[in-house]
Amino acid sequence: MRRDIIEETFRLLARHFHLFTLIALTVWLPGHLIINYIDFFATSKGAADAGARGFRMGLMVEGAFGPLVVAATLSALARITRGEPASYAQAMRHGLAMWPRLFIARLVASAVVLAGLIALVVPGVLALVRLSFVDALVVLDGAPLGAALRASNALTAGRRLAIFWTGGFLFVAVFSVAMTLSALAGAANHFVVQVLVDCVIAVTQTVFTIAIFLFYREARHAAATAVPNAPAD
Repeated sequence: MRRDIIEETFRLLARHFHLFTLIALTVWLPGHLIINYIDFFATSKGAADAGARGFRMGLMVEGAFGPLVVAATLSALARITRGEPASYAQAMRHGLAMWPRLFIARLVASAVVLAGLIALVVPGVLALVRLSFVDALVVLDGAPLGAALRASNALTAGRRLAIFWTGGFLFVAVFSVAMTLSALAGAANHFVVQVLVDCVIAVTQTVFTIAIFLFYREARHAAATAVPNAPAD
């Protein structure tokens, strides 16, 4: 586990919380309004059926619009770490431009990970870690899908355990916050409260994109400095 990556992740999230919140809620505010409307009010076939429909809607929103949030977040992170001003409009413009390519790349990467999980859990986890830089390579480097898959596998070498344990720590942290907030929202049993809680949880999930970006940036820098200078003619 990389403590420095975790600390920098939370520092970036806190310092630019307004920006990451706007990006995440562009998709997830309307998404959670729809999902929770189904859960609370579309109960003609029973609460269990409404919950299943809400879950399916959540998967659809994540699958279709999750790449937009990730692409815009990565765009903002790249500008921030270069010391350039990062605005919501700039991030969303770049995110929209890269959305179709990232959607396809994530579809292929998810299929590879799913195949590994079906075969055995360990190969799926290994594939997930090996392909963790695909988003950044597609969005920030403009890499074609095949090149992004190969480059991610190469760049994660030597960092895979750190990525796994750092991601695991962040997962436990976000899951714990989500469970606590969800329990409070469940006790309130109110549509508005549940929407607000779900939106907060959606914003906290930005930490995964930030942490992977920091690993990617470090790996890119290490690869660039490791290449010897070409000899002069």
